[in-house]
Amino acid sequence: MKRWLERLGRIATVAGICGTVAWLVLLASSPQQPDAAHPERYAHRHEVRYVSAGTDLALQILLGSNFVLALVALGCRFATSDRRGGM
Repeated sequence: MKRWLERLGRIATVAGICGTVAWLVLLASSPQQPDAAHPERYAHRHEVRYVSAGTDLALQILLGSNFVLALVALGCRFATSDRRGGM
């Protein structure tokens, strides 16, 4: 069971990193001013970008799935850690 959780944690970590890179690429390739192809406003913290409707949905899904993958990876890490050794 421990080996399975370690593998699941590694897979979740790699998938989370890939999802974060994809989210950053989509966000960086979006213009900062609206135009005909990018009418939707997408704001994250202090940065405002304009994206198409499909890209807006993709960004929201990527952000949510990255959060879930981070929780899975963290949970697997805590589940497989040896707490009897002190630190």
